[in-house]
Amino acid sequence: MAITEKILFIVNPVSGTGKREKVLKLIKEKLSPKYEAKIVQTKFAGEATEIAIRYHQKGYNKVVAVGGDGTVNEVAKGVIGTSMSMGIIPTGSGNGLARHLRIPMNVAKAIEVINGGNVISIDHGTINDTLFSAPPV
Repeated sequence: MAITEKILFIVNPVSGTGKREKVLKLIKEKLSPKYEAKIVQTKFAGEATEIAIRYHQKGYNKVVAVGGDGTVNEVAKGVIGTSMSMGIIPTGSGNGLARHLRIPMNVAKAIEVINGGNVISIDHGTINDTLFSAPPV
């Protein structure tokens, strides 16, 4: 199968303490060969937004937030207003949006969801300059 899409994984290395190496290994093992994957780990708070914007400019049309709700929020800030679609591999302690969207908490199963390529639209807004997402009910 030919590579058809570039996909970026933005990984918060401190989310899910002790899971990082396992998560990286599973991405490499389980991700469909239809994707050309790039994995970038954040180094500081807020960087995920910058990374998403930078890689969108490099032609990436899919991005996956690997972390908790904070990482998801940062990546979403970089995706809003672009043609990028966003996935989630939940590795945080709460994973509120991922749970609401019924994304599996199991990393391998979450990667299967990404491989399926199903995309839905969700609403977003800001309150006092803070982004929030409103999943479909």
